[in-house]
Amino acid sequence: MRGLLFAAGVVALGPFATHLSATPVVTMTPSLSSPQPLGTPITWTVTASDTSAGLLTYRFSTGPAGSSATFAINRDYAQASSFQWTPSTQEGAYQVKVDVRNNTTLSVTSVTAQFSATSLVIGTTPVISNTANPLVALYSAPTCPTGSAIRVRFARVGAKFSVLTNTKACPTGGQSVNFYIGGMRAVTQYSMRYEVITGGVATPGPAMTYTTGALAVTFPTETTTIAAQTNTDLTESVILHSYLTLGPVSPTNPIVFPAAIDLTTAPIWYYAGVANDPTQTGALAPRAVSGGTFLMIMNGPNSVSSVTSQQILREIDMAGNAIRETNVGRISEQLAAQGKSPTGAFHHEAARLPNGYTLVHGTTEKNYPCCGIQGSTNPAGVDILGDYILVLDQNFQLTWSWNSFDHLDVNRTAILGEVCNGPSGGCPPLLIPIGGAANDWLHSNSSQYQAGDGSIVTSIRHQDWVIKIDYNNGFGTGNVLWKMGNAGDFTVSGSDPYPWFTHQHDAGFELGANTLMTVWDNGNTRVAQNPGVTEHSRGMVLTVNEAARTVSPVYYDSGVYAFAVGSAQRLANGNFHFQPGIGGPPPVAFDSDIEFTPAGPISYQLTAAASSYRSFRMKDLYTAAP
Repeated sequence: MRGLLFAAGVVALGPFATHLSATPVVTMTPSLSSPQPLGTPITWTVTASDTSAGLLTYRFSTGPAGSSATFAINRDYAQASSFQWTPSTQEGAYQVKVDVRNNTTLSVTSVTAQFSATSLVIGTTPVISNTANPLVALYSAPTCPTGSAIRVRFARVGAKFSVLTNTKACPTGGQSVNFYIGGMRAVTQYSMRYEVITGGVATPGPAMTYTTGALAVTFPTETTTIAAQTNTDLTESVILHSYLTLGPVSPTNPIVFPAAIDLTTAPIWYYAGVANDPTQTGALAPRAVSGGTFLMIMNGPNSVSSVTSQQILREIDMAGNAIRETNVGRISEQLAAQGKSPTGAFHHEAARLPNGYTLVHGTTEKNYPCCGIQGSTNPAGVDILGDYILVLDQNFQLTWSWNSFDHLDVNRTAILGEVCNGPSGGCPPLLIPIGGAANDWLHSNSSQYQAGDGSIVTSIRHQDWVIKIDYNNGFGTGNVLWKMGNAGDFTVSGSDPYPWFTHQHDAGFELGANTLMTVWDNGNTRVAQNPGVTEHSRGMVLTVNEAARTVSPVYYDSGVYAFAVGSAQRLANGNFHFQPGIGGPPPVAFDSDIEFTPAGPISYQLTAAASSYRSFRMKDLYTAAP
């Protein structure tokens, strides 16, 4: 984070200057008076005015009370003047701060308020409380010995298997310890008890019961078949879907939302922030984060304009509370401070890195004069749509960026000549279009951090390539270390007439080493090159020898052609999970989750009456898919 400048109650985020006059006048008011019990949503409403012209934007931060307290940014500068804050982890005294900035004068006024959250626990008896999500409870455990750790074990009454939450250290101040309990069926009774872990020994607390509420949303219709129960991976029994609403919402095209089900198709979680808001058409849930949070790419105004499509990066907790958020305008300001071009939208990927930083994809554009670049003959020139890889710290502040224009050959056109005309059909809003359009040059759709060498492996759909980038844990050059795919740096073995993936999704190495890669081969180029013949999308498992630059593929036929989206994953039992995504012909939207044994037979299949950007098999909602 850049340095903060303090003077006369005014704070400005460098490189902005501090102004001592015509600063915004600010008041901040909570919806409920202090104190309130943990888990209570508090809406902070800010009233601000400024004699100087300019758009006012608002950044909200929270932290523990005290003169030496540090603040965490909950939502970076945005146009909304209210903020919902739900303290849910630990009781105590907090500070809530708003920074109000005039975007024209760059003057900033800060106001801080004190607020106390009280424990739900009385004595030594745990308390289980409802949340706004009927499938999620707040479990409050009494204090535990310093130096020990604590977790919660819960199970459906009568079930054979239980689920463990993430483990937390016992607090030094004797406070309660609070957990969101998620992954439960609707209108079902569960048994819950905390476990204190000392010296590797788990000591259970009292057993309590809790009954979940009724669903407040309608899930897509889902059907499943289990071809061979003994061969199905029952360890990863949760399927997390990033369901997609395509096109305008209507009675025949209802909004869908990120959701999780178990292998029987019983709903066990959903995000109401999308389910109840038709403006979130196209919102994505790219990844879950271990510990029970989720990264979302949402719609909404950024800090500088009225553009709304794919402008928000948000992290939510299991109950759906926003705990961290930034927007395209704020990231573009930080890019500009480094002399770099802006980003126009977040897209396709957001993932947590091992050091707690977050990787997200952004768009970038560049205009070229006529004529010749990517075959352009337009006298006005051509707009090329490229990609950023952006790495953000724990406050969602920019720490590293990779710009495709600096590292890839812009003369290599999109393989099938794709063009974007604005925010629809998988395209983002455009910043500098020519004739209302831009060549959709890359359309990157996944990135994976490689712990072995600190690099990033990225899938570039419209180049039919997977590339490896020199990230070097934030100190890399950004150089492309290799390209995998047709006309790339690797030789592929086998007799398949179309051996490489094309227009692929979700490419990544498995098992923590750069030897086994899974990828979903949509196959668009293969289909285009083979007209009149039925071609299917397929899962691919690649044995990779980086040193020798060789690839040996195994193919898994999905039985359908899915021209867009999809995912691929190796499961704990050695089987492979593939999601075809959106399919046709004729063009239809569907989700299909297929589990293959290594030898090829299908051991599990689910089909839903909705499209899904990705799906992941998970052990539970606290353990992210690798």
